[in-house]
Amino acid sequence: MSLIGSRLSAVTRLLSDVKDNTLFADIGSDHAFLAIEVLKKGLAVSAIASDINEQPLLKGKENAARSGVKIDFYLSDGFDAIDSLPITSAAICGMGGELIAKIIGRSRVAHEATLIVQPMSAQEDLRKYLWDNGFVIEKEIFTLEANKSYTVMKLRFSGERTEYSYIDLFLGKEREQTKEFSLYCEKILTAAKKRRLGVVARNEDTAEIDGLIDFCQTQTTTL
Repeated sequence: MSLIGSRLSAVTRLLSDVKDNTLFADIGSDHAFLAIEVLKKGLAVSAIASDINEQPLLKGKENAARSGVKIDFYLSDGFDAIDSLPITSAAICGMGGELIAKIIGRSRVAHEATLIVQPMSAQEDLRKYLWDNGFVIEKEIFTLEANKSYTVMKLRFSGERTEYSYIDLFLGKEREQTKEFSLYCEKILTAAKKRRLGVVARNEDTAEIDGLIDFCQTQTTTL
């Protein structure tokens, strides 16, 4: 029986494409359920789990022992304490997009390993940072958990800036016509309508936000 929900299951789907995955790192691991699942599925040869707090690491150690897998645990703020390790893939999930961007920005290994990220908020800020700073979003999928929509992205560092539109920032470039994507668009639409009120109040041009609203409305009509 899997210990993870659809958000983290989407992470394992994206990890399944990573070749020669010798060391997986679960950053901000909470109770290490993702790292456990990665090892049980054979998606990496070995795994480490890091967290900024001690208590989740203690729970993670208990869960790993109960599951019969070996995981090394590190008290670390992002990659800070593990940046010299030969990490080949890493997941940063369940945090805000701005925090994920900061963690990636100060890490050496994040510019070398395959990254899977699952932002809980500020997805547009994360996409902007990634594209402006030489990261490629190789794959982006949308998923539902507890009736809420989420995005999960697979990244690699190329060193080249990616061009993007205003709509790309909020919806990504990969927009499969699925129920999950439609519900994601519904969430973005609700936020965009509120954001537009601020744009109008500041007497700024509404063309970009109107374009986003119009596009989201075309997607949500399929719900």
